[in-house]
Amino acid sequence: MPTQMIPHYQKVSETIIRHSLDNSIATIDYLYQKLTEKGFHFSRNQTIGNYTFDFYCSGLKIAIDIDGYAHEFSDVYNLDAPKKLIISSLGITVLKFTDYQILTDIEEIIRTIKNQIKTSSDKVYVV
Repeated sequence: MPTQMIPHYQKVSETIIRHSLDNSIATIDYLYQKLTEKGFHFSRNQTIGNYTFDFYCSGLKIAIDIDGYAHEFSDVYNLDAPKKLIISSLGITVLKFTDYQILTDIEEIIRTIKNQIKTSSDKVYVV
């Protein structure tokens, strides 16, 4: 019986990758608009150490990461493990959302952010 190889990595067409990147940018803009409307003050594209986050509030030590299509691949997901350890050791909470979540249920995203702010040990931010 012949052995069939199952590829660990399947090449994705450039069209799919480009579509994903274009939608990610629109999603980041959409979330930023909603955060601003709700009175949240997050910096965009904030670099902490070797890592960049889509949004960051230094007063609360809350970062927001928006995961697009590429994060569905196991090798990309596994690359996030050291990032998680280093960032959590700095006392930073990272909230991760997908493009899909933001586009389909923005109110739940806002509730999650509000809840994290309320439970944050640093009570500088009032919601």
